[in-house]
Amino acid sequence: MRFSSLTAAALTSASLASARIIGIAAPSTIAPSEPFTISLLTENYIQTVADISVAWGYTFSPYNATIGSFVSSAYLGPNVSNILTNISIPATAPAAFNNTSYLGKEITLTAAVTSLFGASGSVSSSGFEVSVLVGTETGDEIVTSDGFAWVK
Repeated sequence: MRFSSLTAAALTSASLASARIIGIAAPSTIAPSEPFTISLLTENYIQTVADISVAWGYTFSPYNATIGSFVSSAYLGPNVSNILTNISIPATAPAAFNNTSYLGKEITLTAAVTSLFGASGSVSSSGFEVSVLVGTETGDEIVTSDGFAWVK
């Protein structure tokens, strides 16, 4: 049986993993000025995805395609793009949460991931949300987003 160079290239490409970010996970309780981890959850995907950045913020009233206040961000880039393992992003809860307006209250943590999809580099911004409690200690229990909050 004879293989053409096109067949060989197709088989090589088929063996490469492709992945996309499909959600976030974070502690169910975060504490003012304490570090915690936001996990970006991934899955197999039909084409390559270059993840550029993630930005996150907090709000009492989530609104479509917004991330709220106390915004932070992280560069993702080629080292953590298109991989089938969850991506850990270090974060710190805002010091401003240490007052009665926030302590003991549930807020929404929203993350927006900017990515380039496929060979054409189609730009996409995807949002993910979880509800977290502002407490005096960061908890061990993890909450996970339920699908995409929005995609632009």
